[in-house]
Amino acid sequence: MSAEEIFEQRMRLGRLFDIYGGLLTEKQRTCLGLYFYDDLSLSEISEELGVSRQAVHDLLKRVEQILERYETTLGVLAKEEALHEELHRVKELLAPCDRAKNDEAAGILDKLCGESR
Repeated sequence: MSAEEIFEQRMRLGRLFDIYGGLLTEKQRTCLGLYFYDDLSLSEISEELGVSRQAVHDLLKRVEQILERYETTLGVLAKEEALHEELHRVKELLAPCDRAKNDEAAGILDKLCGESR
């Protein structure tokens, strides 16, 4: 697996965690939080939680599978990505029109697309 694919997979897992994290157990949320938000290594997390490095690795893999199952069943991330693509498409369609009339619409679309964050 290339570095880019690993990065994409990690980003996807982080987005799934943001969406479905509330459905995980406290221990699962804590472990993933330390991994993503605090950017701790498996060894650092194992010290923090008082478990083996292998236990942390296994927990992270299990949680990744759980989050993917939630996404397969509920599809929240897929719907969010589809909406984002459609909003960008609308924005592109507005671009060649009279800018004076579309400034407000473009501003709203920028906000909805998350580009004004």
